[in-house]
Amino acid sequence: MVKAPLKPRFVALGLDYLVILGWLAVLGVAALAGLSRLFGVSPITDDLLITGLTVVPVWLYLSVGEASAGQATLGKRRAGLVVTTVDGGRPGPGRVLARNAVKLLPWQLAHMAVIRMIHTPGEMSAAVVAALTVCYGMVLLTLVLLFARRDRATAHDLAAGTRVVSRS
Repeated sequence: MVKAPLKPRFVALGLDYLVILGWLAVLGVAALAGLSRLFGVSPITDDLLITGLTVVPVWLYLSVGEASAGQATLGKRRAGLVVTTVDGGRPGPGRVLARNAVKLLPWQLAHMAVIRMIHTPGEMSAAVVAALTVCYGMVLLTLVLLFARRDRATAHDLAAGTRVVSRS
């Protein structure tokens, strides 16, 4: 297996985001149908709802695909990529779950920050600033690693001991 060039990785990302956007569209229709009434009770309640409705399903989508026999999400499979361990083996479920938890952490932090800004309009608390700083810092770190490292390992790959490579 050889390291994955950038183009297939971005193709895979785009295809996977289409799947994710499909799920978010379903949630949008559900919100119009009354799901939105559940929100606004408290920041913690909203955190739990947003996490349960968006982050967890996406985490499961990514993890189930990458832990499967094909070692790839729908986007990665279509782009000819697989997720492996550093030594080229098949990653176990725990490793894949950890990989995608780190990958989605910036998204979760952004949700938490926005929820707090909605609950306290006009106030930018230290918690919001910290969440957004870590969020954007992780995104920047991931991009720098992706472009700078010869093996294209990102922050979530380094944390989980995985790599995305071309299927051979």
